Amino acid sequence: MPNDSPGQGSQTGLRNSGIEVIGELPWGSHFCNFFESKDDLLQILVPYFKAGLINNEFCLWITSDPITVTIASEALRKEIPDFDNYEKKEQITILSHAEWYLKDNTFVPDIVINGWYQKLGKSLNNGFDGMRVSGNESWLDRDVWKNFLDYERNLNNSLKDQRMIVLCTYPLDKCDAHAVFDVSQVHEIAVTKRKGNWEIVEVPAIKQTKSQLVLDKKELEHKVAERTKELTVINTKLIKEIEQHKITQDTLLRTEAKLRTVFDTTDTAYLLLESDLSILLFNHRAADYVRKVFCWNLATGDNIHDFLTADRKVLFADRVQRAVKGEQITFETTYELENKSTLWYQIRLFPIPNDDKDIFGLVLACTDITERKLLENQLERERMERHLAITDAVITAEENERQEIGRELHDNIQQILVSSRLFLSMIKEKDISGSGYSYLQQTNQMIISAIDEIRNLSHSMIAPFLEKTTLKEAIEKIAYNTTSTSGIKINMETTGLDEEMLSEKLRLTVYRIIQEQFNNILKYSKASFVLLKIVQDHQNLSLLMKDDGIGFDASEKTAGIGLMNIKARASLFDGEVSIRSSPGQGFELSVIMMLK
Repeated sequence: MPNDSPGQGSQTGLRNSGIEVIGELPWGSHFCNFFESKDDLLQILVPYFKAGLINNEFCLWITSDPITVTIASEALRKEIPDFDNYEKKEQITILSHAEWYLKDNTFVPDIVINGWYQKLGKSLNNGFDGMRVSGNESWLDRDVWKNFLDYERNLNNSLKDQRMIVLCTYPLDKCDAHAVFDVSQVHEIAVTKRKGNWEIVEVPAIKQTKSQLVLDKKELEHKVAERTKELTVINTKLIKEIEQHKITQDTLLRTEAKLRTVFDTTDTAYLLLESDLSILLFNHRAADYVRKVFCWNLATGDNIHDFLTADRKVLFADRVQRAVKGEQITFETTYELENKSTLWYQIRLFPIPNDDKDIFGLVLACTDITERKLLENQLERERMERHLAITDAVITAEENERQEIGRELHDNIQQILVSSRLFLSMIKEKDISGSGYSYLQQTNQMIISAIDEIRNLSHSMIAPFLEKTTLKEAIEKIAYNTTSTSGIKINMETTGLDEEMLSEKLRLTVYRIIQEQFNNILKYSKASFVLLKIVQDHQNLSLLMKDDGIGFDASEKTAGIGLMNIKARASLFDGEVSIRSSPGQGFELSVIMMLK
């Protein structure tokens, strides 16, 4: 986290407010101004924002009557010669109250407060020290006054430890005595101009809170100092004992040197923590790690929570609670840097017990496993690519084989049967006596049936798209043939189907999956009704086939060849296949595939 600018409270953590009567303010300050005129408002806001821009803060000005966005921009440009440079760096944003406070003309406190902190997070990621805000509340009506005061109170409570300063401005002509009192109570400081002079009012409760924070800080510093003294005393005593035992001294010194060498040269980052997570000791790997990931210059006495984001604080707190109970914790985590690269780390957290087995501290060990993770991910990608290539080759070979067999059935065997039937038709009844002619007629009928069966089989094996039909027409043909041969009623629904967005391979895969499932239904389901749904959006194509047949126990029955073929085909398009079935409750197949 960046330090404050030199000369602007870098040692105390204070920021230049730009307002002479106020001087410097700490991060988390929340104060208000009661103004009488536009000039009064500009006299406090222009220097306020000028100081923020100079001191590398992101500035957000929410305007309302009597100042517009244009007036605010012109006033800053007049006062700050290089204002255009700040705009180019996107260091300042000026919005109207309607753009910021109102959602569909309604004031929703939670949305506004979340908006502040989203802006703050973005500004810190962009390298700014923090955020400076001002909102003009001239737009407020009495019907939202109580809600807005609650919002101010919640904002005031949540600003603690946040790198943000907030100035709220209220017009005096809209505030009676009760309103002034209400507003003052939810801000740390109230500023106004009377007879040409600035006056400030600091809320007593806030003063007391500040004093308590100072005392708490001194107490913490005293605690660290006392612990340091204790360590110094122990170290001195240990040195005296070593001096009395020369042999032991030499051994311990050599051991210590070895441990220090390991501690300083290891690739693992080590931090020794107190039970309150303040840092007692760390090696240079830990300093490099924290600087790289959190942009924070690590120092003894820092607390882990100082540089963790809010979501990581919650997860880390849970792991710390387990560690202080004696459990050794190991987990992996990732961080995304500003250059969009990702780092992987293995974190180990284990307790340090004393002789009474009470936990008095923790050791945090962090190992960079980025190279290993990248290799694992690369191997996984290569494995998936090989798997998909093999699956693609198998299905392509299968499709070619089906095409070849289909053509052979249609062009060769079927022609042989047709020729045989032609020769049989040339035999007249007078040429054969008795029951021989009856057998000849049965043979002729069997050849006709064989021709029809081969024709249907060859058509099912040859992909319809070779004949320039659409996917929808091909599926409708399957449904028609299924109904014709079995009497099963089929209801087909399509939503958003755009075949121009589908590759030839995807269309063929969809066709084969539907064809395979209709074959399964005909063989096993004993169904009377089938629902077929095809839904397409910009990313996925979804299939749903549901029948009212006899079903089966999906938890016990092993998937057959048909379902295995469906899963294999769907995997070429990162498909997800799921089935639902139970005895007497029919069967449901769901397939979702990505458009490629």
